[in-house]
Amino acid sequence: MQLPLSNHAFIIMSRWVALACTAALLFWQQRAVELWGVWLILVLLTAALTIAVQPLVRGAVRQPWLMGVDVFLAAAVVVGSDPWNSPFLCYACAVLVLPALVSGWRGGAMAGLLCSALILALMYSLGVSFVSNLPHMWLRWVVIVTGPATIGVVIPAILPRMQVALPRLTPPVWSTLLPLAPGLLDGWWSPFERITPPWRMRKSSQRIATNIAERTEALRVALYQPLADSDDVSVIIPELVDRFERHTLIATRVAVLGRPQDLPELYVPLLRRIVIEALLNIAQHTHANEVVVMLRYDARALTVLVHDDGQGLPVTGIHRAGLHSLQALMYRTSELGGRLEVFNHNPAGVAVRVGLPLVVQVML
Repeated sequence: MQLPLSNHAFIIMSRWVALACTAALLFWQQRAVELWGVWLILVLLTAALTIAVQPLVRGAVRQPWLMGVDVFLAAAVVVGSDPWNSPFLCYACAVLVLPALVSGWRGGAMAGLLCSALILALMYSLGVSFVSNLPHMWLRWVVIVTGPATIGVVIPAILPRMQVALPRLTPPVWSTLLPLAPGLLDGWWSPFERITPPWRMRKSSQRIATNIAERTEALRVALYQPLADSDDVSVIIPELVDRFERHTLIATRVAVLGRPQDLPELYVPLLRRIVIEALLNIAQHTHANEVVVMLRYDARALTVLVHDDGQGLPVTGIHRAGLHSLQALMYRTSELGGRLEVFNHNPAGVAVRVGLPLVVQVML
């Protein structure tokens, strides 16, 4: 099964690529024997992240201070290996991928500035000398201060393009792991957004729109890829949720209530498409932090509910641009004797609810 690379795949890939670059620099600087122990510890930590990426990243998103611990560890490794000539600066930049994916360029920039500040603070506290009369030392100082923040800003811009451009790869066994969500640090930057020069606002909005479109396209490809050969929606829908979670970093939960029952063949593709369109709209429009997908089997009907905690429907309701697919699915659902509703969920967000009788009733 061929899928676009998900966000958690980029998190893992960035760490391993950084470790490979670090190994090359160690040999080039002839320090492989001196620092092999530190490099090996980072390899073991990255292997642990690779195996358990889902729970580890979920914990980091729900407890943001854990990402700060990761950044502090990277800064300490850089300072402990000759900060002005450290081969581990690549690894420190790879650590910024997670906050950049969670909070966009703001998260990447803030994490990068935090990393630079920690490096300088640790150097000052340890009395690391700085030879200011050498031009190349000033250049290294500028790189250490501005490099991580710059990379943190660039990451959210290039990853969507990579997801679309890179060939479809078969996900490894450990890739069945990962969710996340919130807009960490977004509130810190709201005052600065108000003073954005008008001539930059248009270009910025165009870039954001392009990134959203590219991310949505990668997610659409992943969701519409063939699933396991099963007609059980209680198996199909969790797989869709897992793909959604790995590509959006939005925490998503699935609940199945009642005893699963066999459904008419016409229901399976319809329910799959309804869930896909609901998830695509959440990723594209709602800015949600959490999504819940619930299946409820009753004696005579099946109800599927998809709701988020995002910004809710606009004044125009379901007739806004972007919900046309769900409008078309409403008619198809009614043809089978069911009902599809889209409404604002209490206390926040949008809910998509579909109810279908367990005995198909095709309306001619």
